[in-house]
Amino acid sequence: MAGGGKHTLTPKAIIHQKFGANAIYTVEEVHDSSHSACPGLAIPQKGPSLFRCHLQLPDFSVVSNVCKKKKDSEQSAAELALDKLGIRPQSDDLTVDEAWDDLVGRIKYIFSDEFLSAEHPLGAHLRAALRRDGDCCGSVPVSVIATFDAKINSRCKIINPSVESDPFLVISYVLKAAEKLPDFVVASPHEASLKRKNPYPSEIVEALATQVSDSLDSREVKAVCIPCNGQEIVELDTVDISSGRYYLDSIGERLCLKNGNQVMISRTFGKASCGSECRLYSAVPKFKSLEVSGSSSEDSSRTDKKSRNARASYICGQEIHGDAVLASIGYRWKSEDLDYDDVTVKSFYRICCGMSPNGIYKISRQAVLAAQLPVSFTTKSNWRGPFPREILSMFCHQHRLADPVFTISTAPVKSLADIYRSHKKLKVSESHDADDENLSKEKEDAPGLGHGFRCEVKVLTKSQDLVLECSPRKFYEKENDAVQNASLKALLWFSKFFDEMDVNGSDSDDEEDVKKSPSTTHVFPIPPNLGNGDSSRTKNVPSSGEKRVPSITNSSVVSICYSFSLEVDPEFSTDGEVSESNEDMESEYSCDYEHSVDLIESNEEIEFEIGTKAMDPLIESAVTQMTVGEFASFNTSLCTASEALILSVASDTARARYLLSKRPQLVYSILLLGVKGPSEERMEAAFFKPPLSKQRVEYAVKHIKDSSASTLADFGCGSGSLLDSLLDYPTTLQTIIGVDISPKGLARAAKMLHVKLNKEACNVNTATLYDGSILEFDSRLYDIDIGTCLEVIEHMEEDQACEFGEKVLSLFRPKLLIVSTPNFEYNTILQRSTTPENQEENKSETQLPKFRNHDHKFEWTREQFNHWATKLAERHNYSVEFSGVGGCGEVEPGFASQIAVFKREASAVESVAEGLMQPYKVIWEWKKGSGEKKD
Repeated sequence: MAGGGKHTLTPKAIIHQKFGANAIYTVEEVHDSSHSACPGLAIPQKGPSLFRCHLQLPDFSVVSNVCKKKKDSEQSAAELALDKLGIRPQSDDLTVDEAWDDLVGRIKYIFSDEFLSAEHPLGAHLRAALRRDGDCCGSVPVSVIATFDAKINSRCKIINPSVESDPFLVISYVLKAAEKLPDFVVASPHEASLKRKNPYPSEIVEALATQVSDSLDSREVKAVCIPCNGQEIVELDTVDISSGRYYLDSIGERLCLKNGNQVMISRTFGKASCGSECRLYSAVPKFKSLEVSGSSSEDSSRTDKKSRNARASYICGQEIHGDAVLASIGYRWKSEDLDYDDVTVKSFYRICCGMSPNGIYKISRQAVLAAQLPVSFTTKSNWRGPFPREILSMFCHQHRLADPVFTISTAPVKSLADIYRSHKKLKVSESHDADDENLSKEKEDAPGLGHGFRCEVKVLTKSQDLVLECSPRKFYEKENDAVQNASLKALLWFSKFFDEMDVNGSDSDDEEDVKKSPSTTHVFPIPPNLGNGDSSRTKNVPSSGEKRVPSITNSSVVSICYSFSLEVDPEFSTDGEVSESNEDMESEYSCDYEHSVDLIESNEEIEFEIGTKAMDPLIESAVTQMTVGEFASFNTSLCTASEALILSVASDTARARYLLSKRPQLVYSILLLGVKGPSEERMEAAFFKPPLSKQRVEYAVKHIKDSSASTLADFGCGSGSLLDSLLDYPTTLQTIIGVDISPKGLARAAKMLHVKLNKEACNVNTATLYDGSILEFDSRLYDIDIGTCLEVIEHMEEDQACEFGEKVLSLFRPKLLIVSTPNFEYNTILQRSTTPENQEENKSETQLPKFRNHDHKFEWTREQFNHWATKLAERHNYSVEFSGVGGCGEVEPGFASQIAVFKREASAVESVAEGLMQPYKVIWEWKKGSGEKKD
């Protein structure tokens, strides 16, 4: 006998027990900008969605606290109501014996006069049972009670936690408990039903009868028949739900059962055509023992393996025996009417597809045939579709697992200066050969400033048994990257489990990061063979060894329009006789099948990242050989797995099946719409530790210290990364200023600075963020000590960059100006990190590399940059020195990021133009000791 557990009724559950439908919850969404923004920010900010609940009871109402989740706000309101009522929730620590007593009491209550009129789905079943004919009148299937009453289920879980995956156990326990009520309930084990011994009072029955519609209209709802025999196809069926007839009797008839009492009902899962949840209906297994036992030996003795329905068991996660009907029919809360929705064969295959993480990703991207769960998470900006953490949570919820548990750990990283000095000594080729593992280990072992993040994720059952533990060894600079990569690694393992059902023999490095419970294979149902197609190898497909277009490399984000079609060869002839099941299809479709091309799936525009296997490999292979605007089309034969996916997207399943029986070709049609190169951040990260952005900050800090500067203005500050980073170093700065034209970037900058300036001790007395163009002069920034413009001018047009140089040196007149911009000549080296080795020899030497970022309007060579800066300095009485970060200035092709430092000559002080020119708008301002204020 399984042990007991601890259960505590939630505040909402207690309120429901006491007030039922008289407790009305109304949840409203609340936007609290102060939750995510900072005080004094002049840009309206929408914070995260929060929720507040109003709970109306018969005598009073309460309003909850603001919560992050709707359900939390409801619990908060219920808790306040209990406090006002003077009720304290008590722990419901039930033993197995107490659970049995509760189970008996609950069954007695279900057959009481009071419950018959309850606005509960089970109450609707009780009322429908009274309208059944003959001996079945008033008889309620035990499976209905086991399925639709949450308290029955919770008590059965205390008795034996195995009921989660075996609904037959609940039926057994309900029947056993009912036997203890011989004076109140008649239990019929052989009929699998319960019936109230004494009739309900006539006045109650008559009152309820007036609420039932007199309409006898015949209605049928589409359902799917899933034969137990895996060799038989899944077919469309119908269920009669005519008024006056109990729908379970109709389903029992479809399953060739005596009546609805012998129908077992699964839990809800999947979605029908209109989004309603589905259930599986099958025959209740034969009762061999009603003894309470959780032993595996008795379970196996009760289960007839030959009758197990593999496909039905797979999609609902419970043991299903015999033929099954997949349908979306049932009663809802507070409704007497039967709710129903059509379920199609397409729905079945779509549910099958969504069982694995890969399928969840495919469906979420609305590209079932084309999309695949990527094998790596590179950057947040390059990822398309729901993020790995979100998919993992969806997967766990779908399989009745507990929410994944994430544990973040950090490790010290070498000081920025030490890493910079050590990497500066390396040759470019040696830097290129350093792999991610060595770099991550260097982070792990090195003491100093900064931390890297590593994430461990555990997937547990709801009873807290371990299913999978994933502990990637690699460290990441961002916590979110660590979480997403750990989630993805777990998802990939689960996908492999569902695809192959044999991952124990893998010897890949990734497997060392994953620990699985020996019982993992028992947590998930075994995927059945869902197709019957030809698994021959593909033919006439683009070769992955073909020369790639130089502009498309790993980490490029491409945009395509595509379609998949089935094409039948008119010369194809079926060998042998046509099966009886195909005769109808032959007569219906043979007239128009000659050289038939049927569209199966299409997408007007979809993006994916090259090199992450986020798309069908044949599509990716073709795209890497195309130029923007080019169209490609090719054919391939089908495999078994493809047939199941085709049936999950085909609008006409019957026709698709017919075409599949003709061994068609799958036709790919692709149009390349656009290409975005690998992100600048990604390319630089492959070569430089720390990133160039941090090296530029260190460079600026050195000049601030050397010049004893007290004021600094960052032209084109963006989201404030430089200003934020400067606060990590002890400097002489007392005033910092940021200028940008992006409200979103300035808002992020204000939030970061607000946190740091109010948290850490520093010399800074004032901080100001301006909304304005750096091409306009503002007199408040005249004669500052240091101006910075790091990696900004390349985002302008080239003539605007020249205009900025003239304005900043002639009007703003900073004592020192630091300007950095990418070195165009270094791009060939950076692109090695995203260009496969087999493409290097094919790449044309005369092919100039593209820009580092798709948003760059230009990038200068060292000669172009030196010419621009030298002439600019000469015209405005500045001296200029050239340097850079990333790489080495003495080794070709120089620094990755080239820097010009303009220094104003001592005799070059000029007076600002007459009159104040202040076009910039103050977005946010901070003063030490007085906090923030609006302009």
